[in-house]
Amino acid sequence: MKKKVLVMAGYYLPSIKGGGPIQSIKNLVENLSDRIDFYIVAADRDFGDTKPFLGIKTDNWVQVGKAKVYYTNPSNLTWRKTAAIIKSVNYDVLYLNSFFSYKYSALPMMLSKFKIIQRKPIVIAPRGQFSIGALGLKKTKKKLYIKLTKLLGLYNNIKWQATAESEKEDIIKVFDNSENIFVANNLTVSYEKLTYEKILSKTKGEIKIVFISRIHPKKNLKMAIQLLEDIQGKIEFNVFGPIEDKGYWDECKQVIKKLPKNITVSYKGVVDHDNVMTIFKEHHVFLFPTLGENFGHVISEALIGGCPVIISDQSPWRQLEKRQVGWDISLENEKAFIDVLQYCVNCDNKDYQIMSKNAFEFGKEMSNRKEDIEKTYKLFD
Repeated sequence: MKKKVLVMAGYYLPSIKGGGPIQSIKNLVENLSDRIDFYIVAADRDFGDTKPFLGIKTDNWVQVGKAKVYYTNPSNLTWRKTAAIIKSVNYDVLYLNSFFSYKYSALPMMLSKFKIIQRKPIVIAPRGQFSIGALGLKKTKKKLYIKLTKLLGLYNNIKWQATAESEKEDIIKVFDNSENIFVANNLTVSYEKLTYEKILSKTKGEIKIVFISRIHPKKNLKMAIQLLEDIQGKIEFNVFGPIEDKGYWDECKQVIKKLPKNITVSYKGVVDHDNVMTIFKEHHVFLFPTLGENFGHVISEALIGGCPVIISDQSPWRQLEKRQVGWDISLENEKAFIDVLQYCVNCDNKDYQIMSKNAFEFGKEMSNRKEDIEKTYKLFD
């Protein structure tokens, strides 16, 4: 008999602006729906939108792909309504797709703590929220919340999902307990039959750089723009993603104004996930000095798109230079970022093609490994 897992997702398909956690849940469903029935609770609108998605049925369980989804207006998600939705499913495991989300994580935890819903196994995926960079944003508010949850014992007797050993260490630093932390890598779609198709050539002294992510301090776009300031050559830098923090985007625009004329920066708007791979195939490198990723679906997709990555060392994607697929650099070492960017600008087509093909092969090798699928399945035991 198949297990039933109830997922408090926050955002799910057709959401675009909700970021990597949407892909995490989508890939979970795609890989495990033959053994698990998934029930997903999600907002009836995209992140930051005031109007719901067109053509979806709300406040009912509806079939979406291989899962059942309950779309609802998050502003109406009271504790009574949340309890009613949870009670409507005879689930085996409750899976929370965030730590700091009040309505999709803290509220279900409190309902369980005070026995308003049945006490059943709970798994929580903090999605990189305990990384140093992530905790540094709105630090006082987060510290206070963590302290309060500890006083209430809110997260006692649950299972944590870390998607890498580095995230496990981050969770231990906050909650001082390694016994209930289960490492299970994020799953991807299957790229088994995919072949290398990138036809973009590379001219020495010219480069097309891309940034795809939410425009938010955590993703560190401003630093990415600042790094370009002293690079010689013809540089085209294209930015894709939802503007989640308008004040931060204004800061980025001020930095763009100060760039020399050899650098062109263009904001291209929100991109549908189905087009992400195409965009990576149209650019030479992916620049992403993130403050923290528990996995980084967009890094995986860049590699599959044959796009070598220049990222921070705040993700599980490490020792990339040894593989000749990119670079993972300390955020404190701006000179290393600049040197690498200049190297990529100066790179000729022959060297670039080798690196691009290496990136594709590495991305393919790291995607959808059977051991990761089995570990994730065991997460729900």
